[in-house]
Amino acid sequence: MSDQHPADVPGEAATAPVGTNLLRIDDHPAAIGITARIVAEARRTLWIRSLDLEPWLFDHPEVLAALRAFATSRRDVQVRILLHDAAAPQAAHVKLLELAQRLPSVFQFREVDDPVYREDRSAMIANDSGGYYVRAQGDAVNGSACLDGRARVRQLQQRFEEIWERSRPVAEYRALGL
Repeated sequence: MSDQHPADVPGEAATAPVGTNLLRIDDHPAAIGITARIVAEARRTLWIRSLDLEPWLFDHPEVLAALRAFATSRRDVQVRILLHDAAAPQAAHVKLLELAQRLPSVFQFREVDDPVYREDRSAMIANDSGGYYVRAQGDAVNGSACLDGRARVRQLQQRFEEIWERSRPVAEYRALGL
């Protein structure tokens, strides 16, 4: 190991501790790494809220591999995804949609259509084992993450479920002819 402080090492400043267990995420490599880890550490459920399934994150091979492994790990797993713009990922041919179409019993999509909830442009991924990564501005990489924040995940899940119940199912993602 070197004597360098994490802020002096490229890529490590992005995961420097902010609080006891809170990590500051400031760049794409850190965001990709923490997202893949949150997916890998999920037991049965993942909650994702995204503006448009940001390709820099959800098309990354590391994140896709983690999602594929999670989705095929057992029969009772679930990935619930809330989107602000359901048309954008489809138009961009986001690779996650291909995976979701092959595993429709695992992946569920809804689009936020209530104007009150659309004003909140935050993004997050959380798992049922206490891991989360939250971005106050869903179109930016900056955010905070934690791998053992069960209380915070409960709060995020409650908010997610509230919005989920008032959002429309995205039927257009279903693959035809399967």
